Amino acid sequence: MLRRLLPFALFVALVGLASVGPAPADDPPAKKKDATEKPKTIKAESGPLVRAVVLKGTIEGEKGSEVTVRPKAWMGQLQVKKAVEHGTEVKAGDVLVEFDSEKIDQAIKDAKQERELASLSIRQAELELPVLEKQIPLDLAAAEREAKNAADDYRKFVEIDKPLAVESADQQLKSSAFYLETAQDELKQLSKMYKDKDLTEETEEIVLKRYKHSVQQSEFSFKLAKNRYETTTKIEMPRREIAVKDAVAKAELALAKANLAPLQLKQKQLGLIKLKYEEDKARERLADLEKDREALIVKAPVAGLAYHGRSVRGNWMLPMSQMGNALAPGGNVMNGEVFLTVIPTGTLTVRADAEERELPGLKAGLEGKATPATMPTQKLSAKVAKVAVAPLNGKFEVRADLTGDTAGLVPGMTCSVRFVTAKVESSITVLASAVSDDDDGETKVVYLPGKDGKGEKKAVKVGMTVGEKTEILEGLKAGDEILPTKPSAGGDK
Repeated sequence: MLRRLLPFALFVALVGLASVGPAPADDPPAKKKDATEKPKTIKAESGPLVRAVVLKGTIEGEKGSEVTVRPKAWMGQLQVKKAVEHGTEVKAGDVLVEFDSEKIDQAIKDAKQERELASLSIRQAELELPVLEKQIPLDLAAAEREAKNAADDYRKFVEIDKPLAVESADQQLKSSAFYLETAQDELKQLSKMYKDKDLTEETEEIVLKRYKHSVQQSEFSFKLAKNRYETTTKIEMPRREIAVKDAVAKAELALAKANLAPLQLKQKQLGLIKLKYEEDKARERLADLEKDREALIVKAPVAGLAYHGRSVRGNWMLPMSQMGNALAPGGNVMNGEVFLTVIPTGTLTVRADAEERELPGLKAGLEGKATPATMPTQKLSAKVAKVAVAPLNGKFEVRADLTGDTAGLVPGMTCSVRFVTAKVESSITVLASAVSDDDDGETKVVYLPGKDGKGEKKAVKVGMTVGEKTEILEGLKAGDEILPTKPSAGGDK
């Protein structure tokens, strides 16, 4: 038994010694780098090279019909009574928005009354003018005659009537005085005579009585004549002179007024023209108000989807007057403001923005695939319709038409569109980091692995760069090894 165990124990001891080995040194010497070790390289590859751009954009419909109200005569508020909801599908002629019409109805009623009054004024003026045209010459002739007669009367009064009346009164006064004096003399003589003669007393009394009465009459006649003289010279003649003068002045004023009549006639003729003009304007305003009234019931110009507000580069802008409460009942819309747009449900397009670096190869007619945000697994055909020639806010607008099954898509949704802008079926490519500029700043170079780890410069002609790959048009072939980056300074040859 012991013989059998000895060989096994000896074997275990030898194995243990071998595993332990000699004790390691504290600082083993560093392994020296082999000066002939080759640097790390990459190979030029051969295969297809595809450059594509993916643009994010907004789905739009065909050019929409913007809806606005531009009243011609009505200057009042456009207050919303009711409106269709945003995105409602409508047919041509459907009512989109109805505005409150109470105030404009009252304005139309007032305009009709004003027009009726204007018509009556015109009719009255048309009847008056012919009468005035005939009457004015007659009034003017009569005024001229009255002025002439008044002037003649005044002249006759001053030259004839007044002097004659004064002279007549004077003569009557003198005659009365003469008769009185004569009567007094006769009475005096008779009284003397009857004293000298022997007459009967009765006869004397009769004769004397008669002459006494004659004297009394003459005295009274003288008194009357004197009063008549005073009245004529101090009252009647001054008053008559004033009256005659006033008659002359009034006749002259009447003549002057009559001379104004032709001007007044012209004024009335112009007034009639103005009335007719104002009546025409009132008729036009009434017609405009009635049209404005019809426009307060807004109908769809075409069939499509009714969107509140207007589209500005794919973004829907609500009316400024509505802010966040577009076309709500009681809201006001400004005159001429686009408050609604009807988009036909036909061809859909995508509006996207491209960076300047994405423009090469992106042109009209280029086909691609669109992926709606709501249908990430669906691919729709897309074709570039237009690429803007000038940037806006640093980007270029791209419009692409969608084809295929677009059911469920409506304007305002978003999607991404992928376009292949360049494709080479067989090309030589290397890592873009391996290509650098030569010292002249124009030539492109790569570095071949050289002796002693140094890179050997080689000029190449490059094509497009896609991602991390750069196309080599000339200077390399598939399988050629190059350095992945430009060697550090001193490593070039």
